[in-house]
Amino acid sequence: MSGLVPHRFDVLAYHGDRHAPAVLRWEGENHDYTVTADGPWGRVTGRGTDSFEALVRVREQIEPAGWLLGVNGARRDTWPSGMCRGMGGFLVYRLTPHQRLSGADRIQTFHEAPREALATVDEQIRFEQQWNATP
Repeated sequence: MSGLVPHRFDVLAYHGDRHAPAVLRWEGENHDYTVTADGPWGRVTGRGTDSFEALVRVREQIEPAGWLLGVNGARRDTWPSGMCRGMGGFLVYRLTPHQRLSGADRIQTFHEAPREALATVDEQIRFEQQWNATP
């Protein structure tokens, strides 16, 4: 999967009503990934066992300053399955309450997401926990 995913993404970052360009880059393999984010905050790097986790580590550094990354991996309603993580974390599932997951719910982690769908890491984790607890 990682060979099919570009190593650079030009994205938007949001701070309240403002937005600014940012660049995300990833590198890695075999459960050792790094994501670098260049934007108004400067350069921030995160490491993880997959690209999604590395993205989370980046977000944890910029969110206290009010910045949200406009990518699917930062949506309130997304989370990777174990299978997605085993393939590098380049796909996440859109979680819909009271619905089972299907292949149609998988979307690219680093592709653009609308501002109104974005959340902090903590908000995203809470949504995923609530979704998992729903029968």
